[in-house]
Amino acid sequence: MKTIKKRNALKILYYMMAADGFISDTERATFDELGHLVDDRYDSYRSDILWECRNIALTTPEGDPVFQLLDSAKRELNDLQDVLTEDTIPGRLLVWNMLAIALCDKDYAEGERRLIDEVRRKLELDDKDFLKMEQTMQAESAVGRQIAFLQEKVAENPDLKPQLKNLKERHSIISENARNLMIHRG
Repeated sequence: MKTIKKRNALKILYYMMAADGFISDTERATFDELGHLVDDRYDSYRSDILWECRNIALTTPEGDPVFQLLDSAKRELNDLQDVLTEDTIPGRLLVWNMLAIALCDKDYAEGERRLIDEVRRKLELDDKDFLKMEQTMQAESAVGRQIAFLQEKVAENPDLKPQLKNLKERHSIISENARNLMIHRG
């Protein structure tokens, strides 16, 4: 199992937000939420990461905007380890969090896919494992969107309550499967 330093992982997550050329409020909120989950010291260096990564993202040369971000992500991946320590997280968790950012704005852009592919190759994440992770995250995102839509409509049409309940149960099952996928595979 490859591990990565927490701070480096968070920089890669920032590049993930910038990979499609626009950082949405939803992506920013997801980034901060993941930052707090990854490292309880996140607030102490959050502004440093934002400043450093924003400068890299803003100075991307003309042409392919993802190229510079890929290069920056590769630098963050130079210090991988094979042992989980207090300052590292499993590489699988980084890829999972990258998928969370990619899908939080409902737009899984080509630049985001390229960045994830590069990171997962460097972390030596098995293609089958990644496909399970990606499909699980996409299913969870799709059901979440359906729940949000029905929650708005249920006030107008109470007959939709059973359908909403069914979707919430499905979301719970997908979430449990996702948790098991991450726990049992490390």
